[in-house]
Amino acid sequence: ETDMARAIAEQFSLRTGEDRFAGDNTVEIQLPFIKYFFPDARFVPVGAPPAEVSIALGEAVVDAAEAEGLSMKILGSTDLTHYGPNYAFSPMGAGDRAHAWVTEENDPRVIRAMAEMAPERVIREGLVNHNACCAGAAAAALAAGKRLGATGAAKVAYATSREKHRDESFVGYAGMIF
Repeated sequence: ETDMARAIAEQFSLRTGEDRFAGDNTVEIQLPFIKYFFPDARFVPVGAPPAEVSIALGEAVVDAAEAEGLSMKILGSTDLTHYGPNYAFSPMGAGDRAHAWVTEENDPRVIRAMAEMAPERVIREGLVNHNACCAGAAAAALAAGKRLGATGAAKVAYATSREKHRDESFVGYAGMIF
């Protein structure tokens, strides 16, 4: 644990270490990408709740890194709508109609909020419309990106798991870059 990670954890009362991420597969999914693209990188995994404190957290991470003279890349992760009986969320029924609602209405709302660099809206979307399961992480990444000078974001890809495996339960995914 670095001095930077310790300071952030104390400032925001965050739990750190392996026990914090025992039930979260986000880090294990991202680690191979980090290792491949940045083989010498050190990283600080941070779980961000779906609350406005995550916006301050994202900004504070950048401030702490800059105070230590560290260069950084920000990686935020959230799945989008978790739809169907496996997730107890089926407001539009099942089948093609449900899939169309997720891909044409529900997920695009949170994607627009991300593209417009609006972290507060990302959190609200996740909480109200269930279209970002880790809205706090996305909001923290957006806030950090803005603090680093990003002025916009773009969607590079969007898909749902139903497009690969046709099922009544599926998850939306988008890749964003800023």
